[in-house]
Amino acid sequence: MSRLSLVVLAVLAVSTPSPACSLCQKDILNSLTFRQEAALKEARIILLGSVEKNDLTRGTSQIRILSVVRSDPFLKNAKSIELPKYLPIADPKDPPKFLIYCDVFQNKLDPYRGINVTSEETAKYLKGALALDQKETAKNLLYYFDYLEHPDKHIAMDAFMEFAKASDQEIGQVAGKLSAARLRGWLQNPKTEEIRLGMYAFLLGACGGADDAAVLRGMLQKPSDRTTRAFDGLLGGYIQLKPDDGWRLALDILRDAGKDYRLREAILRTLRFFHSWKPKESEDQILKGVASVLPQGDLADIAIEDLRHWKLWDLTDDVLALYGRKSHDAPLMRRAIIRYAICCPQPRAAEFIAQRRRDDAEAVRDVEESVQAEKTPGK
Repeated sequence: MSRLSLVVLAVLAVSTPSPACSLCQKDILNSLTFRQEAALKEARIILLGSVEKNDLTRGTSQIRILSVVRSDPFLKNAKSIELPKYLPIADPKDPPKFLIYCDVFQNKLDPYRGINVTSEETAKYLKGALALDQKETAKNLLYYFDYLEHPDKHIAMDAFMEFAKASDQEIGQVAGKLSAARLRGWLQNPKTEEIRLGMYAFLLGACGGADDAAVLRGMLQKPSDRTTRAFDGLLGGYIQLKPDDGWRLALDILRDAGKDYRLREAILRTLRFFHSWKPKESEDQILKGVASVLPQGDLADIAIEDLRHWKLWDLTDDVLALYGRKSHDAPLMRRAIIRYAICCPQPRAAEFIAQRRRDDAEAVRDVEESVQAEKTPGK
């Protein structure tokens, strides 16, 4: 039996290093990309193979090696390997193909991860990725861009995950070098996955023109179920092409507490992206946006946390004034305000905390412990 009980068709769950792209859904980030998996010391051998035959009684499958991405002397000139996993063959003329990562344990080949793929180009794609200078993340995104809509959905998703795991600044650096025509086509294609729309829209804003601004504006004015989740990227793209109108639109929506919560929350993600990408250039607009959200009890805690993480203390009086309001009296909100005040260096914040200690010392102590835990490595 394999040391790691071969995980075919499964994803190794790990946390992605921060910061990742603010415009991407975080639920896709807890997986290793092909390249990241290859960087693990266990990945001594990486190969692409197809299921040649299987044995239901023994629970094994024989894999014919189609391509070797990374070899090892242990592999020698092997033409096939055996997996301790029964893999059915629906069509003998087109047997299932797998990208397989292997270690060598106790002098035996130990395949520990297999990814079902639909094309042999996976090996070429991964070889190309491994040949890149891994320190040049922004530059490497140009390589992954060409695979974002690859017919093999596993290659396409892997390339998209490389973008999702890049930082806002890295994405901003490469955005203006991409093909507007391709992005426009993907954005307008109803078959494009929803999770990609926000990213594509932002990238289009960096390399597109007046016609693209009109396309993005139209999608912003009439958001659908399909585009609402991508509103942050759509707005980010439009702001790049039409900054005055884009920021005006963002503030108009944020000020209206009656607007769809999802739209207002998406705009906060847009602010988060611009703060990470161009903090100085966009600070005034970001502060205006956050200030308009603070009176809203359903979003203020998110905005307060952003201000704290950014160490922007310009709105300290506005934040502290929210404490005790009926609309902001939920425990989560109170904790957010106390946490902000604990971190804020202004005298007014220290006075606020002193008062809270007199009113509810235990509540302040609990928040202080959570703030300290953030500063402690491994917490």
